[in-house]
Amino acid sequence: MFKKFFLLFALCFTFVGDALAAEVKIAVVDFQRALNDVNEAAGVRKKLEGMYGERKIAIEKMQKSLEASAAEYEKQKMILSDSARKAKEEELMKQQMEFQQTYSRYEGEMQQAYYAAMQDFIEKMKKISVAIGQERGYTVVLEATEGGVVYWSDTIDITEELIKRYNAANPATTPKK
Repeated sequence: MFKKFFLLFALCFTFVGDALAAEVKIAVVDFQRALNDVNEAAGVRKKLEGMYGERKIAIEKMQKSLEASAAEYEKQKMILSDSARKAKEEELMKQQMEFQQTYSRYEGEMQQAYYAAMQDFIEKMKKISVAIGQERGYTVVLEATEGGVVYWSDTIDITEELIKRYNAANPATTPKK
């Protein structure tokens, strides 16, 4: 008797689960891929790369100067007096700290500029994704990268449609420096 009840109970949930699944329509969108493919983002990436290039040159110059100072110190440290050696070590430490602070500041500024630029794109993409979801009758639209989606069928991926609509609504322009 208990087996029959359990079997009937399991069958009921199976049918209820199937009925609910038939009503749920899910789509997936990959904002990271879209960010790489929308035309407008190319100009922003170019601007950020230019900014990064300038900063990279400044950092490399500071690093070479620091390395040269360290090499010079290594050559002279045996012939320097204790006070001169201590002064050189303090100077090297100060130079190292300035390098690290500048590097960290530049890195932070670059990340901040990148996230600010990308946030604008993401907001526009969310609006377009909502419109696609509503037009096609999706119950849920999941973001693939942030949502932790491991697998999805190409039939539910709306990323290409998002990219097409984004490019149509937001023509690429040359960014101002």
